[in-house]
Amino acid sequence: MGELLPADDVFHRLVDHIYESAIDVAAMPAALDLFSRYTCSASPSYLIWDKLAGRARLGVTPHGCYTSASMPESMRALPSRASVALASAGDMPDAGPADTPFNCHGLSSGIRLFDTHDVCVWMSAKPGCDGCTSPDCNRRVAHVMPHWARAARMQHRNFELSGLASMGLAGLDTLDFGVMVLQADMRVRYANSWAEALVQADTHLALDNGVLCAGTEALQGVLARLLDNAAHGGRHGAAAAGSWMHITSGGQPVPIIVMPLVSRQPVEGPWQLPMAMMLLGNSESRSVLDAAVLTSLFGLSKKESIIAIRLAAGETLNEIAEREFLSPHTVRVHIRDTLRKTGTHRQSELVRLLHLLPGVDLERAGASSAARPRAGQIRRG
Repeated sequence: MGELLPADDVFHRLVDHIYESAIDVAAMPAALDLFSRYTCSASPSYLIWDKLAGRARLGVTPHGCYTSASMPESMRALPSRASVALASAGDMPDAGPADTPFNCHGLSSGIRLFDTHDVCVWMSAKPGCDGCTSPDCNRRVAHVMPHWARAARMQHRNFELSGLASMGLAGLDTLDFGVMVLQADMRVRYANSWAEALVQADTHLALDNGVLCAGTEALQGVLARLLDNAAHGGRHGAAAAGSWMHITSGGQPVPIIVMPLVSRQPVEGPWQLPMAMMLLGNSESRSVLDAAVLTSLFGLSKKESIIAIRLAAGETLNEIAEREFLSPHTVRVHIRDTLRKTGTHRQSELVRLLHLLPGVDLERAGASSAARPRAGQIRRG
């Protein structure tokens, strides 16, 4: 800091920071500091405004990044001319900074870098010299602002992709079986919460610096062979590369299925991409069906839903009667009514239908707490 650089060097360093901030917002305070030095401006700020909620999502100054909760009061509103500019721009998704002059005067009023129906990105700064009439300052602002506008679009796209990825990964964490995405060298690029819990609880498996390792040479050979088959099967469009019934150190059977991952559009490049997805079955699963879905779709009573859930889980009529504290005759009556309401004629048809529906925990569905006692359950997280 305090280092005096020629203007061209400041500009090139500034552009580097601008595009780095499109990927990592933590780089933006340094970019704003360089921008202030390059354009002779003061107090530069960058604001991402949520047009639907009427508040700022993110504010950045040379001193740091601020979210809605931590933002200084001075950044909780758009620049002075923002409301006028938004009214004239409307909700056109292609609206950009072309109608705003890239000069110090426009910057002092707030320059719109990016604008869609739901978000607007603004940048502003105070004049730093001669009331912002210096031709050199205006030239520098005009020189650098297109880079900010382009980076704002890149940042918006990256935020969208990151949000979609986060929601997708959150969805995978709700699954009641393990999911791992691996490279050919067995490096794990992703594992959902169940897969992580299974590996932590099983002494036959481990993650060593992000690489999936087996406790025995035999199991290591099996995993390597499955991945090798995925590498070759993926090129020929095979649906599955192979499967294996793994017995955990706790004695629980865990089916392992490996699927090749093939992009619909081939990706060429020097980086090693994920090439296989490993599915690890959950033999301790208690998530079968959602009782609320059964009630909504078929009008089943709570007890009918629970009995249907237990049928789909593979329990016999006598087991259901014992665990729900009912007589076998009462269970038969509930099953008969459930068949009528679901339009099925046999228990096998009912089970096949129910297996198409979303899953949920049996206890949350209202099953009695004494149901399905387990010993040595795999520890989660």
